[in-house]
Amino acid sequence: MDSMVIKGLDPDTNYQFAVRAVNLHGPSPRSRPSDTVRTPGTEEAGSGRYGPHYVTDMGISDDDDGFEDDLDLDISFEEVKPLPATQGGKKKLVVEKKMTSLPNPKAVPRLIPPTSASLPTPEVAPQPTPEEQKGKNGMATMPRLFDASCDETLCSADSFCVNDYTWGGSRCHCNLGKGGDSCSEDVAIQYPQFFGHSYITFEPLKNSYQAFQITLEFRAEAEDGLLLYCGESEHGRGDFMSLAIVRRSLQFRFNCGTGVAILVSEARIKLGAWHTVTLYRDGLNGLLQLNNGTPVSGQSQGQYSKITFRTPLYVGGAPSAYWLVRATGTNRGFQGCVQSLEVNGKRIDMRPWPLGKALSGADVGECSSGICDEASCVNGGTCTAVKADSYICLCPLGFKGRHCEDAFTLSIPQFRESLRSFAATPWPLEPRHYLSFMELEITFRPDSGDGVLLYSYDTDSKDFLSLNMAGGHVEFRFDCGSGTGVLRSEEPLTLGHWHELRVSRTAKNGILQVDKQKVVEGMAEGGFTQIKCNTDIFIGGVPNYDDVKKNSGVLKPFTGSIQKIVLNDRTIHVKHDFTSGVNVDNAAHPCLGAPCTHGGSCRPRKEGYECDCPLGFEGLHCQKECGNYCLNSKYKESSERPRRPGLLPGPGQAAARSWAQRRASTCSRGAWGWAAWEHSRGPSLCTPARPRSPLPTPTKLLLKLLGPGLSQPVSGLHMQSRCVTVTS
Repeated sequence: MDSMVIKGLDPDTNYQFAVRAVNLHGPSPRSRPSDTVRTPGTEEAGSGRYGPHYVTDMGISDDDDGFEDDLDLDISFEEVKPLPATQGGKKKLVVEKKMTSLPNPKAVPRLIPPTSASLPTPEVAPQPTPEEQKGKNGMATMPRLFDASCDETLCSADSFCVNDYTWGGSRCHCNLGKGGDSCSEDVAIQYPQFFGHSYITFEPLKNSYQAFQITLEFRAEAEDGLLLYCGESEHGRGDFMSLAIVRRSLQFRFNCGTGVAILVSEARIKLGAWHTVTLYRDGLNGLLQLNNGTPVSGQSQGQYSKITFRTPLYVGGAPSAYWLVRATGTNRGFQGCVQSLEVNGKRIDMRPWPLGKALSGADVGECSSGICDEASCVNGGTCTAVKADSYICLCPLGFKGRHCEDAFTLSIPQFRESLRSFAATPWPLEPRHYLSFMELEITFRPDSGDGVLLYSYDTDSKDFLSLNMAGGHVEFRFDCGSGTGVLRSEEPLTLGHWHELRVSRTAKNGILQVDKQKVVEGMAEGGFTQIKCNTDIFIGGVPNYDDVKKNSGVLKPFTGSIQKIVLNDRTIHVKHDFTSGVNVDNAAHPCLGAPCTHGGSCRPRKEGYECDCPLGFEGLHCQKECGNYCLNSKYKESSERPRRPGLLPGPGQAAARSWAQRRASTCSRGAWGWAAWEHSRGPSLCTPARPRSPLPTPTKLLLKLLGPGLSQPVSGLHMQSRCVTVTS
């Protein structure tokens, strides 16, 4: 405040002025007396009229934003103290002025036009003392108060100074991600905790001038506090939207420029409990819903229907919260935790940039801090927070339970997003074997429409390949280093049912087929044709979603079961090939009951199974002894109808022929073949071989005896590729 007019002073008198701020809790320390100021004499003052007389219209004009020029401060004199007389003039007086931060009651009707509902007037909530502001561990969280302003206050590294207009003086606040008395401690923020003087900033609301929808999940520890603010001005002038807790009721306010709408929740929040609030605005109309209660609707005044957002989106408070009392209804910052924030249908990652979307902040803690201090994860399990007030144990393969206390044998893996499941297996062969060709067959049952099925990438380049559930469809994404190819199934999958997925990649060409759906073909961008992956193959999820490639589509864990994975004609065995993973359980399946007797092995076939009987036994469950006349018979028990043997079991003969034609067509062009550049002996020419008849049982046995590489029986008609290496 650069100047003010003070009435009632004696003419031709020297004055000194001291100023202090006063709120509901009392006055701040008095400032130093100002320099001597002499009032004019009667001859100099004239008639006391300084220019033409103006009459102020108390109505709101188009250019009036409803705020006083003196920032809503009432000025009053507390006392006038005489000072010792001096020679050559009249006595000096020290005039001590008191500045109260209470809003002028006469100005309130100008700010809020009358509505059909009874609108509460803004209230300056009591500020807690530093002793009242305690963190989880009993440590004071209110920053130290300095008597001087920020112009004279020096803050330590990783902190910044903010003037405290409530208590007077200034405070040093820790930057986002820092904490402790000297702001030297790192704070990993995922579920932010606010202390009444904290806040986080995000980008201004985008594409929201006409309409927006915001959903916030929070737990409050105080009856008043600012949850959200974004507007045209940092001080609440002009357009804005805000969400605040006022006496345990939620108030959603917005101003399109011609009047404020105030929507107040019918129910009050319960301190210490989690609540979900949804805000919706379209033009002049707004809606507020607390939990699953009845929505409260309202309308702003005037004809303007759009809001200009220029300030950041503030969560948990604002640096200018002291000046926002007239606009938002409170001058207090939020005290409590925020678990999730969603803007226009997109969940906002509240971690600091670049991991998350938070741009800056002050004195923000982590609500889940200490949640794992008393957790007792056993058998190599590790604790991690999954919510602001709950945790899970990340159990290694072969263990499950709340604290990984139960051991089991993994047979048919079941993945759950809520448990952050994933498994990992190395590539069966060296990376050079998969540079130009890769073929995958997966039998799986999704229980959710989104999640990663399989992912691998190269840490030194842009190369990756991924299989994801995305909106109920299957997506095959791959990047050879010069652009991403995306293949998407034409139809969504039925959740809770088994499906067969086949994908292949030759150079930068891809093919995808699900069940009997139409085969989808696509091509990656750019000129590169090889993919090198130097990481493991991650199945059902990944260890760290911050490390995934930008265009991979890997966003969340898979929820469902995976029964079979075949990579380039090599089966990935769950028991032997999975080398690591967390929270992978067994899916419900008949094979878990060990239906095959006499040492027979159970092979799952979607909902059913078949028993591989040892030598000398036969029958549905290997229950019959057959002596020397039987060698190795297979019997199948399944609810499925028997299928004719063909090229690709499952999707049907028409779809199988379609797949085979594309595979053979690619091979005929010289591009199909996963040994194309193997051993650098020149290019390979792959030609389709003739169909072969099923091998007799003795031949199968002979192949098994010869070695694991020749032990795969061939049943039905099977199309293979014969690679002929051309040497110069």
